[in-house]
Amino acid sequence: MGFVNPRYNSLLVALAYFAGGSLLYALDLGVLVEDRPPQPLWVWLVLLACVCAPMTMRRTRPLLALLLGTVPVLVDLVVGPSLPVWIAYGDLLYTATLFGSARTSRFLERAPLVPIVVGAVALGVYFGELRIAVWAVSIAALVIVVPIWWARSVRTHRDAAEIERARAEALSRVAELDRRAAITTERQRLARDLHDVVAGHLSSIAIQSEAALRLRDSDPDRALTVLESVRSGSVAALQEMQSMVRLLRSDDTDEITTAGRLADLEPLTASARAAGTSVRIDGRPPADLDAEVDLTAYRIVQETLTNAVKHAPGRPVTLRFDDADGRLGIEVVNPIGDPDTPDPSPARGAGHGLRNIAERAAAVGGHARSGRDGNEWRTYVQLPIANRSTT
Repeated sequence: MGFVNPRYNSLLVALAYFAGGSLLYALDLGVLVEDRPPQPLWVWLVLLACVCAPMTMRRTRPLLALLLGTVPVLVDLVVGPSLPVWIAYGDLLYTATLFGSARTSRFLERAPLVPIVVGAVALGVYFGELRIAVWAVSIAALVIVVPIWWARSVRTHRDAAEIERARAEALSRVAELDRRAAITTERQRLARDLHDVVAGHLSSIAIQSEAALRLRDSDPDRALTVLESVRSGSVAALQEMQSMVRLLRSDDTDEITTAGRLADLEPLTASARAAGTSVRIDGRPPADLDAEVDLTAYRIVQETLTNAVKHAPGRPVTLRFDDADGRLGIEVVNPIGDPDTPDPSPARGAGHGLRNIAERAAAVGGHARSGRDGNEWRTYVQLPIANRSTT
């Protein structure tokens, strides 16, 4: 029946109630009160039909069906209560409670109680017998209260199931949003890493290759040294790319420590010097930084040296570290020429490097700022070091 049209289904139910009630009347089992004047069979059938007809709207307009069915039930109560009419009316009560509005359902749950009790007491007083009152309450509970309470129970479970389904759908949507946010964050992190590893090394290789070409005739030994640095940078870039691939394929987040540490700055400074940029380091970074902060600091230094070599070739770079108040300070300064000339980094690049520096610092709870300071380009970064590694 689950695949039958609701209107057709309601019609079948109405016909089934009418057929069953007619059979009870035919077997003389339908009349509940024997002391009433006997009625022709067609009277009972008409009343039953008037109750069954609204059942065709039991799913689409249950409250209207109940109101229409109440009229013949009241007539039946006057003529002489009959079991088929009240059984059919119980179905209208059930569907109105189950499929009606929440307000209708709550009203039907409470409304019959007082009339049933008052009516039972009135019958008992009128006839002077307690058993009549008990009989009336029992019949009313059977044909009125039980269908309503049964529908309320079904409705409560149905509503609870809908709430759980809505909650599951909401959790599923939240999980999907979290997944998309995680993918976006991971893509941004990969973009930063690829920019730092590939773009940084390729920029250094391009600059050093140009220097080697200029020196190949005038200073072959120096050109050979630069080419050796080019090879070293290429190998380092390849190793870092392999480390990134291993990290992407692995679930072990500890591998992040293999991607670069401040203790391994020598290859970066050597590459810059080979390109003709002298690097002076003031201070020493802490040796026991958290792995994520250590990697972040390393990438930031790598990016600032790459920018210096690319945008201010041949100009000296000063790299300063300070460790105070639970913060690691990193300052990179290099001359850039006439103060009236435009800022070199945005002019000659897409600006990804400076944005990556700020994003990396913010990701670990720090901050960074970069810009012109007179005839110098200055990048200053502060990173937290309170949670140092204890291993």
